[in-house]
Amino acid sequence: MEQQFDVIVVGSGLNSLVCAAVLAKAGKRVCLLERESALGGCIKSDSQSLPGFTFDLMSTSHVQFITSPAYAALAEDLHGAGLEYCSNENPVGVITPSGRALVLNTDQAESVRRIAALSESDATVYQGMLESFGDQADVVFGLLGNEPWSWTTAKILFQALRRRGVLGMISLFATLMKPTRTVVETEIESEEMKALLAPGCLHCGMSPGAPLSNLMGNLVTLSLAQAADPLVKGGSEQLVAAFITLLEAKGATVMTNADVCEIQTHDGQTTGVKLTNGDTLAASHVVANVTPSQLYQRLLPGSDVPETVAREVASYRYGRSCLMMHLALKEKPAWINEQMADVALLHVTPGMESVLRAVSEAERGLLPAEPTVCVVQPCAVDPSRAPEGQWILWLQLLEMPTAIKGDSLGQIAVGDGTWSESIKTAVGDRILGYLEQVIPNLREALLWQQVLSPADLEHMNINLVGGDPYSGDCAINQQLFFRPLPSMKNHSTPVKNLHQIGASTHPGPGLSGMSGFLVANTLCKS
Repeated sequence: MEQQFDVIVVGSGLNSLVCAAVLAKAGKRVCLLERESALGGCIKSDSQSLPGFTFDLMSTSHVQFITSPAYAALAEDLHGAGLEYCSNENPVGVITPSGRALVLNTDQAESVRRIAALSESDATVYQGMLESFGDQADVVFGLLGNEPWSWTTAKILFQALRRRGVLGMISLFATLMKPTRTVVETEIESEEMKALLAPGCLHCGMSPGAPLSNLMGNLVTLSLAQAADPLVKGGSEQLVAAFITLLEAKGATVMTNADVCEIQTHDGQTTGVKLTNGDTLAASHVVANVTPSQLYQRLLPGSDVPETVAREVASYRYGRSCLMMHLALKEKPAWINEQMADVALLHVTPGMESVLRAVSEAERGLLPAEPTVCVVQPCAVDPSRAPEGQWILWLQLLEMPTAIKGDSLGQIAVGDGTWSESIKTAVGDRILGYLEQVIPNLREALLWQQVLSPADLEHMNINLVGGDPYSGDCAINQQLFFRPLPSMKNHSTPVKNLHQIGASTHPGPGLSGMSGFLVANTLCKS
C-alpha cells in the first residue's frame, strides 16, 4: 500500500534526524526510514554487554553539534524531550609515551598559563590562534555554515573582500590553506604543544601534511577548548531518544528495518522510494543520507545518472579506515601524569613525526607501528556510564588501512589482507601494550574489552565504506565546492526534488547536523 508524504528522509544519522525534525516542526508530512533495527546511524550506545556500563560504540563527542545552528534551532525541543549534556573544565589534552603532557582548560586564561609554563612563545602563539579563530570566523563559518553555491555565501565573501581588500583575502586564504605540519614546525617550541596540535586534523579525515589541515585541526582543538567536550548523559543514544520524542510529537512517521532498495523517479523527478519488502512510499521530495556510491550505483536507476556523474562517482575516493576499542576498568586508570585523570578527550602520541608516519603507513596499507590513540574518558564528565569507582575508556584510531598489505613491525600475519578476528585481536593487544606506557595498571584493571575493526564498522553502518568514518576522503578536491561531486551544486542531484545529505556532502564529516539542516531549511521554503 502506497503512502504519501511531503518528504521522505532515507537514513537516520544526525543529519537525517536534524532534517526530519526541522521539517516536522514546520508542519511537513515527514517519513524517516532506517534500514537497521534502531535509529541513529553512528550514534549507538551499548548497555547490554556489561551490566552497569554504557559504551558509545562509534561517535561520542558532540562539540560540533552544540556549536551549530542546527542545535540552536532544536535545543529547546530536545532538552524538553530529556536530552542532557555533561562536560568538565578540562576538555582536551595530550600525553606522550614518556609522560609529558598538556591539558587545555575551558578558562582560556588558565590554558595560556599552562602553555606559558612550557614556553612563553607558545603561549603567545596560542593567544594568536584564538584571535585568528575569531577574525577568520566570518569567512570560515560562512563557508562551512551555508551552501557553497549560494547568494548568501557570495555575499559573505564579497563583504570579506571589501573589509580586507584583494591582498588581504589572498593572505587569508594562504593562511587557511596551511598544513598543520608547517605551523607546528615553524611556530611551536615545546614538544607538548607540538603533540597537542598534531593530531587534531585526523578528526577531519586529514593528514597534518595536507592543505587546510591546520584550519580544520584548530577547529577541532579550539572548539573543544572553548565549548568543552559535551557527552550525552547516560549515553549518546539518549540524543536519538530525544529526537524520536520530538518527531513523534510533531506527527512524523518513523520506520526501522525499512531498507530502501530504489529511489523511484518519473520524467527526471523523484516520486518516492521502494523498500526491499516490496512496499512503496510516495513523496514530493526525497532526502538521502547516503554516500555517492550508494546513491548513484545502487539506489537510482542507471537511466537517471548522467555519464559525467557516473564517471565522478567511479573516481570518488574513500579515506583511511578507523578502529574502535572500548575498555571497562575495575578501577580508575593510574595515568603516569596525573594531569590526565579527568581530561575528557586526549591523544596519546609522541608528536608530529609519529602522526605523519602512522598516516603514511596506513595509506600504504600497513598496520601502523605507533598509531595515534584518541582516548575519551566518559566517566570524567558522566559518572553514570560505569558503577562507582570503576571506569570506561573510548578509544579511536584513525590511521588504519582498509586493505592490509603488511605490518610495519612485521609481527602480525596479515593473511589475505582482510580484517579478520585474529588481526583485530592482535592490533587490539598492541594498543593495550602501547597504552600501558602511560597507564601502568591498564591490564590489571581491565574487566572487559571490545575491538571494532574497519570491517565491523562498515557492517554496522553501510555509509562507513571500508571503515572510513567520514564517508569520503577529505582532500581539498573533495571539499567545499567539490563535495560530494564537482558537477553537483550543493546538495542537489540530477533528479529533481532528490537531495543528498550526510558526511559525503558539504560541509563534510563531523557530528554537526549541518547538511540536514541546510536542506531542511531549503525545503521549508518550498
